Formats: sequence, C-alpha cells, structure tokens
Amino acid sequence: MRERLIGLVEKAELAVASSSGVMSDEALEPIIDLVRTLRVRLSYPEEVLVVALAGGTGSGKSSLFNALVGEELVDVGGVRPTTSQPAASVPVSAGSRFDGFLDHIGVHERHTHEDLPLCLIDLPDTDSVEIAHRQRVDQLLPLVDAVVWVTDPEKYRDARLHHDYLAPLSDHASRFLVVLNQVDRLSSDELGVVLTDLGSALEADGMAKELILPISASPPAGPPIGVDQLVDRLKTLGNGRDLVATKLVADLATATRALAAGAGQSLEFDSRAVAAVSEAVERLGSEDRIGATSRLTEFLDAISAEVDGPTRHHIARLAADVPAHLARIDSELRSDRGNRRWFLVRRRSFDNESARTKLNESVIRPARSILAKRAVALASIADLAVDVESLGRELAR
Repeated sequence: MRERLIGLVEKAELAVASSSGVMSDEALEPIIDLVRTLRVRLSYPEEVLVVALAGGTGSGKSSLFNALVGEELVDVGGVRPTTSQPAASVPVSAGSRFDGFLDHIGVHERHTHEDLPLCLIDLPDTDSVEIAHRQRVDQLLPLVDAVVWVTDPEKYRDARLHHDYLAPLSDHASRFLVVLNQVDRLSSDELGVVLTDLGSALEADGMAKELILPISASPPAGPPIGVDQLVDRLKTLGNGRDLVATKLVADLATATRALAAGAGQSLEFDSRAVAAVSEAVERLGSEDRIGATSRLTEFLDAISAEVDGPTRHHIARLAADVPAHLARIDSELRSDRGNRRWFLVRRRSFDNESARTKLNESVIRPARSILAKRAVALASIADLAVDVESLGRELAR
C-alpha cells in the first residue's frame, strides 16, 4: 500500500508541475502543502497511529495525555489551565523517525513513552479565547490519523465543539472517538442521562453514538477509569483496514477536486478559432479591418473569460495585440500585391489563403500554444483523479 500511495503522491507532483504557469500560485498552494505533508507522513511508521487529543478548556485533555502514556509529561491544572501549544509523545521504539513529521507540523514539545503504539498530540484548546490557538487546532487536525474529542459533563453540548468541528467533520467519523471525561463527578443515573444526551447530539452531527467512551483520566482517588478501554479502542481503530491509507487518499481526493475545479473545463478552441479567422478574413477582404480586429479580439476575450490564472493573463495579452497584428498583416498584403492601384482591385484579387495563414501564425498559433499547456495540465489532473478515485473505492470495499 505504501508504494501505491507514493505513486499517487508522485502523480500529484506531476499534476502540480504541469499546472505551474497555468494556474495561480494560490490555487496550487493547497495541493503543494498536502503533497509535502503526505511525503512526510509516508516517511514514518504506518503501524504507529498519530492521534490528536482535541477539546475545550478544562475538559482534561492534558490529564488524559498523561494517563495514556502512564506518567506526568505535560502540565495540568493551575500551572497550565489551557493548552496553548501542542505537545507530542512518541514510542521509544520509533526513535527519531517522527522528528521530520513533528518538525513539519510545528510541534516542538516532545516526549517519549513505552509500549503504546501511538504518537499522541495534545492540541491547544478548541474554545480558547486566543484566536491563534484555535487556528493552530484547525491547522493540525487535517494532519493527524485519528482524533479523540475530549469533553466533560459541563461542556459536552458546547456549540463550538458540535457546530464548528464535529458536524462539519462528520465525514471523517471513522477516525474519531469521543470521550466523556470526569465521569467520576456523576452518579450512575446522571451518567446515563448525559451519555444519552451526548449520543443524541452526535447523531444530530451526523455521527454515531457508539463513538462515545466514558472515562475519568484523573480521578481524585484511585487509577484512571476507562483509559485502558480507550487504548484498546484506539488500537482497534489503528488496526482497521488501511485507516491511514484511507485518510491520505481522502485528503488527496479533496485536494484533487479543488485543483480540477480551479483548472476549469476543456475548451472548444479549434472550431471556434476557425470560425473567427474565417470571418476576420472575410472582413479584411471587404476592407473592414476594424471589423476583422473586433471579431478576433472578441474571440480571444471569450476564451480568456473561460480560463483562469496565468492562462487568462496570457490570452488577454494576445487579445490586446490583435490590432497591431491586423495592421501589420493588412500592410503586408498590400505590399505583396506590388501594385500602386491594388486598393482599386482588392475586392476581386484579395488573397484569402495568405490572410488566413498570417492570422493563424500571428494570433491563433500563440493562443493554441498557451492553451496546449493548459490541456496538458487538465489531462494530468484528470489522470490523478482517476487513480485517486480508484484506490478510494478499493479501500472502501
């Protein structure tokens, strides 16, 4: 599977290279960033799942982080009331193989743990008053393999959690778990009510209530509650058929669709060009250079309106040069006659084929050359889309 994913990444790089100079840098930036991320992701162990802990202030993410690795690695409580910077812990057995990935996503606080086959990332708080913290969460969520959403008996119905994250991301529910932390604060009856209500909220978000797991990462007395069950669920998630590959292919499919939308549709250039040149030649033959100029300019302006990025700019420049080309061609045709009274017999002796050839060389061929590069880009993007869709269907079976 790794080889096939690498093959898709290489095709994506080819699509980007073909689209350079055809599409704008802004349009290419998302897939360039994704390809870079995929390269980094494929460079570290697939058997180690990258799991982010996400949630609001006071939900107990950092306590859960410590409970999962079995020691106090990150500060909690009064020392660190809100998580402002992400922290990571990787298996000792992975050595330095995660360094490139963590460098890439900007996680600088790093720890190690024994046995657990997970790379854990404690994200900043999703409801932080600091906009930069929430932006950091939004940047990191797409880069991990799975997410444990941590909530508590007070904030499990938080609008930001459900409206800003869970509902919009419901298509990725196969990579999510939702833990209700601090259940030691509830009686048995209260816990049942809260779990039922949280399950209803998840179903409204488009997710399954079976994703919920009640835990207490740091009870006042005794060992953590439900953390071992959470580890088992995460291991099962990681052992799911090609979870990492499914996530990477889904990300690439999204980026490819955006790239294809930005590239636009194929154009019926040749037939339209023939019609425009034929009419321009006819008008030149009728001594209507202004009409001929207008027809070719309108044709190129219409093509320009149907493309985007640098291609639009190049075609628009060709359109702006049409008057100069027509003036030169008209002058050359007069000179070719070598007859001072040529204008008196022009209607009878106008050289249509020569005019057509000159217009094609000066106006149509440069436009076709520009659009040929765009056609190559479209073909490359379409080829990538077919392969991504094919692997996506295979993984879904």
